[in-house]
Amino acid sequence: MKVTEHVEHLLRQGRKPKELIELGFPKSVVTKVRRQLRVEKAAPQSRTQKVTEVGSRPRSAVTPLVEATPDQSRPGSLESKVQQLESQLDVLEAIIAELGNIETRLDGIPTLGLKHDFKCDCGASGFVAVHIKCTKCGRDTYWGWWPKKE
Repeated sequence: MKVTEHVEHLLRQGRKPKELIELGFPKSVVTKVRRQLRVEKAAPQSRTQKVTEVGSRPRSAVTPLVEATPDQSRPGSLESKVQQLESQLDVLEAIIAELGNIETRLDGIPTLGLKHDFKCDCGASGFVAVHIKCTKCGRDTYWGWWPKKE
């Protein structure tokens, strides 16, 4: 399944474009597919014709864009469920890849998890601060967690 097909399927499921971009889908593809869906959504409305007979109320007649086959008309068909699972699997794989990228970036931070791992000889745990120095002006400060003053 192509990326555009995945994006289209997810947008039809109600996913937000911003969410798809955060999952790693290219913004240009999401925008393009979203525009196509808007045009497609507007097209059936323009194909609606009002039919008026003498002495009767107006009725609307919609011409179908594509004839439905028996497999497509069954909402619970196995094929549609398989496609849904495949698209969900692709989304999960994209999330896993993004999590791997985040994990790789976080591995370079020496203080990662320090609040949870730090235990002092005095018995305190989690109360730790890191000495920070501005490399432009030389000002020193601390960032960290302190016990609440009572």
